[in-house]
Amino acid sequence: RATGPMSAQRLLIPTLRALLIAFALFEAVDIRLYAVRTYGRVIHEFDPWFNFRAAEYMVAHGWGAFQAWYDHEVWYPLGRHVGSTTYPGLQLTAWGVHSALAAVGRPASLNDVCVFLPAGFGALAAGFTGLLAWEVTRKPNAAALATAIMAIHPGHLMRSIAGGFDNESIAVAAMVSTFYLWVRALRSDASWPAALLCGVSYSYMVAAWGGYVFVLNMIGIHAAALVLVGRYSARLWRAYSLWWLVGTAGAVFGPARYLVGWQPFQSLEQLGPTAVFAALQLWQLSEVMADRRRLDATETLKLRLRLFGYAAAAAAVAVAVVLPEGFIGPMSARVRSLFIKHTKTGNPLVDSVAEHQATPPMLYWHYFHFTLFVMPLGLGTAFFGKSDAKLFLIVYTIVGFYFSAKMVRLLLLISPATSVCAAACLDSLIAFNIEALTADDQPPVEGEEEEAEQPRAISPPPQQPPQP
Repeated sequence: RATGPMSAQRLLIPTLRALLIAFALFEAVDIRLYAVRTYGRVIHEFDPWFNFRAAEYMVAHGWGAFQAWYDHEVWYPLGRHVGSTTYPGLQLTAWGVHSALAAVGRPASLNDVCVFLPAGFGALAAGFTGLLAWEVTRKPNAAALATAIMAIHPGHLMRSIAGGFDNESIAVAAMVSTFYLWVRALRSDASWPAALLCGVSYSYMVAAWGGYVFVLNMIGIHAAALVLVGRYSARLWRAYSLWWLVGTAGAVFGPARYLVGWQPFQSLEQLGPTAVFAALQLWQLSEVMADRRRLDATETLKLRLRLFGYAAAAAAVAVAVVLPEGFIGPMSARVRSLFIKHTKTGNPLVDSVAEHQATPPMLYWHYFHFTLFVMPLGLGTAFFGKSDAKLFLIVYTIVGFYFSAKMVRLLLLISPATSVCAAACLDSLIAFNIEALTADDQPPVEGEEEEAEQPRAISPPPQQPPQP
């Protein structure tokens, strides 16, 4: 058993790391309570007030009544059918926490639950970001640093302050947990249960916020990228299939079913991941058939082309003949505006909101601060040492930055990515400096010390030949 300075060092570093994580999670909650300490336990802004009112109705009348609720007191004189126009995950979460506290003998008012809920989920988002950093870098120090950065990240703080009872306050934690479980499912062949949990987490994300479309497409793009770079495996097929089946079932039949409907099979912005699911089934089928027939690479390629050709022809016939006209709809106006510069939604109220405008460059410094400068270096480390998780970070960062430039409110989508990249950079810098500082303190190799202690023999100067 190791004793002495080396064993003390091995014990000290994990202890400091654990203290940093604990302090970061504490600060993640404490910094979000500033509004409570200043203004008291109140709900802030218009949308959080509507969400709180909807939560009150759900707690008072139940889930069934909430789904059928037509609120005549809003959007006068038309009113609003709440069940089909609200992502109910936020209200369900508040109701669940409120009921759980009452069940354990620590009852709290619904107002207090809704006020403190964003702060608690801010800490959850920080913790899952640390886990994501661990899967990407496999370095515990990077995981601890990512937790600390995400805990106080302004890009996340803007949507998770106590009293800001809005959908994004819980959705970021759901998004990061889905991403973490996805890359965790790809770690090894025995990691497939994480794909089931990933589907459950994604279902919660669908119920929480309309930004679930980003999460859906991120996983689909990552899976397609793995195939394109030659990293296809049965592990990828198994993980994606389990996630897609569980997640799609949760989206279509879950709490947000009135909002989602059959969009995974109809909406153009959601058909891509569905196509990836079908393509992976065909790819795995070709792998099995090639293995049984003992085909070489050329014959396997021909078999694969035939399978995909037959599938494309069948899909074309289904769209043209079987499916009713208009079954597959175009992209929504809001999603289309992310690709076409001057596209508007057609709703003057939505188009006039400042957070729906393109992101000015100065806001990146305002919301990302020093992580904006160290993030490229951290992202560069992901290009060394191939892994499925590192490719996910690369794809997530690039795609996330593209969409964040199109709409101000989408800045929060890349807060976890910038935290992980910054943590990877800082971890590399710290490791490099520690190695440089401790290089001179290494004990000499056995044999070199004895050689150093022995004086060197001084050879006499060469004699000059006599001059004639």
